[in-house]
Amino acid sequence: MTLAEGSRLGPYEILAPLGAGGMGEVYRARDPRLARDVAIKVLPASISNDPDRLRRFEQEARAAGMLNHPNITAVYDLGTNETDGAPYVVQELLEGETLRMALAGGRLPQRRAVENAVEIARGLAAAHDKGIVHRDLKPENVFVTSDGRIKILDFGLAKLTQPEAGGATNIPTVAPGTEPGVVLGTLGYMSPEQVRGRPADTRSDIFALGAILYEMLSGKRAFHGDSAADTMSAILKEDPPDLSVTGQTLSPGLDRILRHCLEKNPDRRLRSAHDLAFELESFSTVSGATAVAPPPTRDRVPWLRAALVGAGLLAVAAAAFFAGRRGVSSAGSGTSSTITTYSRLTSLGGSESSPSLSPDGKDIAFVRQPSGKLEIWVQRAGSRKPTNLTADCDKDSYAPAFSPDGNLIAYGSACGGGGIFLMGATGENVRKLTNVGNDPAWTPDGKSLVYTTEIGWTPYGRSITSELWTVDVSTGATKRLFAGDAVQASVSPHGLRVAYWGLPYHGSQRDVWTVPLKGLAAGEKPTAVTNDSAVDWNPVWSPDGKFLWFLSNRNGSMNLWRVPIDERTGKTLGPPEPETLPAADVGGLSLSRDGKRLAYVVVDETFSLLRATLDRSAGMISGAPAEALQTAQRISNPVISPDGQWIAFDTIGTAQEDLFLMHPDGSGLRQLTDDAPRDRLASFSPDSQRLVFMSDRGGQWNLWTIRLDGSGLSQLSRIPESVFTPLWSREGRTIAASTGQDVLLLALDEKGDAVRATTKVPRPPDNLSVLGLGWMPDGRLLAALTRPDFSFERLGLYSPANGKWEPAPLLPRLSGIAGALPVDAVGGYLLAVGPDGLYGAPLSAPSARLLLPNPRTGVYSGVMAAPGDAVYLLQVHNNADIWQAVLP
Repeated sequence: MTLAEGSRLGPYEILAPLGAGGMGEVYRARDPRLARDVAIKVLPASISNDPDRLRRFEQEARAAGMLNHPNITAVYDLGTNETDGAPYVVQELLEGETLRMALAGGRLPQRRAVENAVEIARGLAAAHDKGIVHRDLKPENVFVTSDGRIKILDFGLAKLTQPEAGGATNIPTVAPGTEPGVVLGTLGYMSPEQVRGRPADTRSDIFALGAILYEMLSGKRAFHGDSAADTMSAILKEDPPDLSVTGQTLSPGLDRILRHCLEKNPDRRLRSAHDLAFELESFSTVSGATAVAPPPTRDRVPWLRAALVGAGLLAVAAAAFFAGRRGVSSAGSGTSSTITTYSRLTSLGGSESSPSLSPDGKDIAFVRQPSGKLEIWVQRAGSRKPTNLTADCDKDSYAPAFSPDGNLIAYGSACGGGGIFLMGATGENVRKLTNVGNDPAWTPDGKSLVYTTEIGWTPYGRSITSELWTVDVSTGATKRLFAGDAVQASVSPHGLRVAYWGLPYHGSQRDVWTVPLKGLAAGEKPTAVTNDSAVDWNPVWSPDGKFLWFLSNRNGSMNLWRVPIDERTGKTLGPPEPETLPAADVGGLSLSRDGKRLAYVVVDETFSLLRATLDRSAGMISGAPAEALQTAQRISNPVISPDGQWIAFDTIGTAQEDLFLMHPDGSGLRQLTDDAPRDRLASFSPDSQRLVFMSDRGGQWNLWTIRLDGSGLSQLSRIPESVFTPLWSREGRTIAASTGQDVLLLALDEKGDAVRATTKVPRPPDNLSVLGLGWMPDGRLLAALTRPDFSFERLGLYSPANGKWEPAPLLPRLSGIAGALPVDAVGGYLLAVGPDGLYGAPLSAPSARLLLPNPRTGVYSGVMAAPGDAVYLLQVHNNADIWQAVLP
C-alpha cells in the first residue's frame, strides 16, 4: 500500500514519496531519534509474500549494509511494516540526480566523466573486497549528489561470491537467478558472460563500468540495437563505435583503459576495480587532452617503507615519517610568540613520531616501530614507561589523535582491511569507523572527524590524489569536503574551517590552504595560506584561532612558523613569523587544548657513503664496508659515473632540491643547480660528461641535461605527461624514463642534445606498472614491476629489439622483497636494496641472496656498482625523539 504523509513506519515518520520501481517504493522519512532525514525503500505488500522477490530485497539490504564507503549509498536499518508485513530498508538520503538524468543533456566533459568513473571504481572495489558483485550497474543505479559525489545504488542483484575474511556471513552464497542459463541484469550494460547466462563475477562489473564510461564520454550507449536480440548480439560480437565519430579526442591511454574494460573475454579485462581506479586516476582530462600523470611515489602505508628503501629514498621516508600529526584544536587561550622552556619526552632508541597531546597535556600518544610494524604507544608526559595500545593488531597503526575530552583516540590502521579506528584512551573498546581514510582530526565538539584519503607524512615525493572527508563518529555517515589534494587536516577551534597542506594541480609546490568545515560553496575555491617555493606542511590551529602554526623550510631548515589568520574567512592577516625551535629538523606538531604545551619531533639524521668490495665469484661482500664519507647533508638518489670518478646526488627534503657532484672519497664537492625548481634523480651519460635529470622547471616534471661543470643546462623532453626516473643507456643513444605507469624510450640525435623520437614501451604482463629501471649490458631494460599500489610484484626484462617482456631470472627470491628495485647489472651481477639489506646474484642464478644485512644503527638506501669490484652503499642513520615546549 502507499504510505501517507505523516504516517509512521517503525520509528520513522513518512514525509513524502520519492519514487517507485521494480524493487519497491521509496519515501523520504524522518528519524526523530537522530533528527535526520532518510530514504526508506519498501517492498510492496502485494508481492511481499513472493519468496524470490523477498529474498532479493533482503539480500540487497544485507549486502549494502556490509559496505561502508563514500561511493556507496549507506544502509542504516532494516525492518518490517507491522501493518502488512512488508519489509523495508532505511538508507542515506541523497540530494541530486541519477547519472541517467545527468546524461539526458548529452555527453559529459572528459574530465568529469573520468572523475565519475574513478569514484564508481572505488565503490566497486570496496564491494568486491567484501565479496559482493553488483551485477546491475547502469546509469540509473549511479547517483550524482548535489556536491558532485558519486554514489552507487541498488545492490538488489548483488551476489556474495566469497565470505568476508575473519568470519562467516549470513548472506546466501548463491543468489536467485545465478544458475547457469539465467540472464540477470540490464540489457545494454550486461557483460557477455551475463548475456550467455553464465555466472557473473567482479569482471562483469568492470565491463558495465566500461559501458557507462563510454556513454559518459560519447553521450551514446556502447551497445544498442533495434531489438533486444540485436543489443545482445552487439555485446557478444561487436566493439562500440570509435569515439572519434562523436567528435571526441581521446588520449591513447584513456582509450586503452576503456577498451580493456570492454573486452569480450573477461580474462583480458583489468584484473580488479582497484586496478581500474588506479589507472583512471592518472587521466584527468583538460580541454580534451590528457593531463599530467601523477609522480610514481604515493603515500600508502603497506608499501611506504619498503618502496622508498628500494628506490634509494629512505632519507625521504625517514623525514616523512616524522611528519607526525596535528594537535587537538578547541577553544582556549592564545599562545605566546616566545618559547623559552623545552624538555625531551621520549628517548627510547630508534624513532618516535606522530605525537598527539591529550587535552590537558599530561599524556602523549605517539608511533613507534620496535618490531617491524608501526604501533601506537601512550605515556605520561613525565614518565619513561610507554604502553603499547595496538599490540593486538598485526599490521601498521599510525596517526593517533586524542578526542577533545581526552577519552578516545582516533587513529589510522591497516588492520581489518584498513581505515579509521576509535579506541579508549588506554586502548580499550576498539571499533572501526570507516573502511578508508588516514590522519584523523577531531572537530571541537568531538562529534565528527575530518580525514584524508591518503597519508600526509611527508611533503616529498607525494602525488595529487588525496581528498578531504568528514565522518560522523556516532553514525559513520561520511561527506566529502574537498576533491582536490589535501592531507594532514586540522580543524579550527570554533569548528569554522579546516586547514591542510597539499599540492596544486599540475605542480609540485607544497603549500597550506583552508576550506570551510561545512564544505565549499559552488564556485568557491580553497583559501591559500602560503603560496611560494618553500615547503610548507603540518598545519595546526592555535587554540584561540588567531594563528595557524606550520612547518616550513623557508629559512633553510625544517622548523616552526606561524601566521596570523582570520578563522572565519581563512585569510591571513600578516606574513609568516618564525617560531624557531632549538633543532635543525623538526616534524610532528601537537598543541594541548590550553595552548600551553607544544609537542614536536626532533629529527637527527646522518648519511654515510660506504665502499665495499664485491667478490662476484664467491657471491659475497669481502670484508667490512669502509666509510668514505659521513655528512649531515641529506643525500638522496646517489649514482656513480661510468668512469668511477664522480657521484651525483640530489637533496630532496632540503630548502632547495638541487643536484650535486663529488668524488667517491667525498672530495671535490660541486653544486650543479642552485635555484627554486626541484631537480631530482640524475643519470650519467656513457662518457661521464653530462647528466640527465627530472626537473619541474617549466611547471611540470620533464627531463633536462647539464654538463658536469654546471654549464649547458637545457630541456631535453617536452612531453605532455610528467616524466620521471631518467636512465641513460650504455650506448648513449637512448634514454629510458617513466610516466609513473609506462616506460618511455627517448631516441636522441647524433649529438645527444635533442630527442629525435619517443616510443612508449608496451605494458608488462598482467598490466603491471614500472617503478625502477636498470640497463642490462646487452641493452635490455631490467625493471621492477609493481601492482597498482606500487608494491613490488616481480622483475621483468624488456628487449627494445623485439618489443617483448620476459621474466627476469631472479623472480623467485626477489618476489618476496616488497619494493626491491634493481639498480645495476655490471659484469652480469645484479645488485638491489631490499628492506632488510643489500641483495645480489649473478644474472644466471635462480635466486638472489642477502649480501649485507642492514646495520644495527641504520639502513641502506642506495647501492651503486662502480667499475671493477667496488660497490658504494648509502647508509642512513636516523633517530627521532619527541620534545615538548612550554609556552608562556
